[in-house]
Amino acid sequence: MPTCQQCGYKWGWMEAFFKMFTFKKKLRCSSCDSSQYVSKKTRMLLSLFIFISLLIIPLISYGVPKGYVLAFEIAAYALVIILMPFIYKLSNKDEKMW
Repeated sequence: MPTCQQCGYKWGWMEAFFKMFTFKKKLRCSSCDSSQYVSKKTRMLLSLFIFISLLIIPLISYGVPKGYVLAFEIAAYALVIILMPFIYKLSNKDEKMW
C-alpha cells in the first residue's frame, strides 16, 4: 500500500484507489497534507501491465475466438485496477519518466 514519504502514513486501499483516479500529478497525504507523487518505478510497472494485456489482442488473427480474448482483456484490466493500490509507491518529488 502507498506510504507517505513525509510522515509515514500508510494509505488504505479505498483511499489509494480513489486518489489514483483523480488524474493529478500531485496526491495529497490525508495525514500531513504534503504533496506526494507516484514514483517513476511504479509508473513504468503500470505501463508494462497495460502493454502486456494489449499483446493478447493479436490472438484473434490466430483463430482464438473473440469472446475469449475479450473476456481475458476485461479480467486482466479488472485485476490490474484492483491490484493498483498495492503496487503504488510514493515519492516526495516528481520524477521524470525518461
